[in-house]
Amino acid sequence: MLKEILIKSAGKRADEFISISLNIISRIFLLEDVVAFTYRRKTSAMVESAICAAIAIVFNLLFAYVPFMGIILNLIMPLPLVVCGMRNGLRWSIMSGVVSTILVAMTVNPIHALFYIGVYGVMGIVLGECMHRHLPAKKLLVYASIGALVSIGINMFLALYVMGIHPVDMMFQSLDDAIPQIAASFNTGGMTPEQAAAFTAQMTEMVSMIKIILPGAMLLMAPILVMINYWAARRILARTGETFPEFPPTEEWSFPPVVALVYVAALFVIQYFQNDRSHIAYTVAANVWAICSMLLLVQGLVFAYWYIKKHNKPIWWFKVLVPLSMFISLVGLLMTYVGGYDILFDARRLRSKKYEAEREKKKMSGKGDKK
Repeated sequence: MLKEILIKSAGKRADEFISISLNIISRIFLLEDVVAFTYRRKTSAMVESAICAAIAIVFNLLFAYVPFMGIILNLIMPLPLVVCGMRNGLRWSIMSGVVSTILVAMTVNPIHALFYIGVYGVMGIVLGECMHRHLPAKKLLVYASIGALVSIGINMFLALYVMGIHPVDMMFQSLDDAIPQIAASFNTGGMTPEQAAAFTAQMTEMVSMIKIILPGAMLLMAPILVMINYWAARRILARTGETFPEFPPTEEWSFPPVVALVYVAALFVIQYFQNDRSHIAYTVAANVWAICSMLLLVQGLVFAYWYIKKHNKPIWWFKVLVPLSMFISLVGLLMTYVGGYDILFDARRLRSKKYEAEREKKKMSGKGDKK
């Protein structure tokens, strides 16, 4: 079924190419085999860029035509351009991105192609160039995230003023249209009219909150995508003998205490303007609260990982805790409070150890000066 859809989109003469592509994409990190092959054969930059462009096109076709594949591909869509940029430099990654965008516009549609190059393409090109220069992991995260956010802004500007399309309104309209459909499906499943009305009200409230915190969600999504693609690219390019700077160990991650304080302040502002949600202060506070909530949730999960590792508990505890925190609001709220406790009271003594190390360093330097 998938093969027929892709052939219809890409052309009948693409039968052999698509068969090979689908065989390769059965592994989530298909680029690992491609990179290893091209490294052994010393393939030219042009051929490698063409291969990366072809894989990017297959990603987009699967994203557009295969249900549920978009959930996975949404996370690794920039990966072909990242690998191309790291291996061959900025010029070839740009050429690969332009070629793949043109072909995606022809095989899928121009709007999808614009979204691809605007969000994923620029992020992949910037991240690939940062890896090509072997920048430190923290700088790489900052530069690639800024590139992704700028590209999102450019993408929306082009869609609005060049193509006459408002992507945010389109997304909001689709969310509004989905509410009665979901409610109707639950109503046919045996819900009473009162339960269906309550469920519809909850869905409407959730959608209205999504509309408000959309800017904060975009700010959070950029570094998350960068970290996922950086990790994947490091694993793939390890086959060529390349090494890249790593992020600090997970159990050493920590955000500054101001995150917890801003979280509490944002909650107060939200409560104060609860009856006037159209006020700009409510929108700003809701977005700040959403960002700080996610940071505190990550902090709480890091604390749980540190605790499990320190006390030699089964690691599957943490693997179960992560999806529970994401999909069960009560568990997520609990981990948010755990993260706040860790930040404010230095439960892992990271700041204390840092200050002690700095004092010891000053003492050693003072003794050296006296000598």
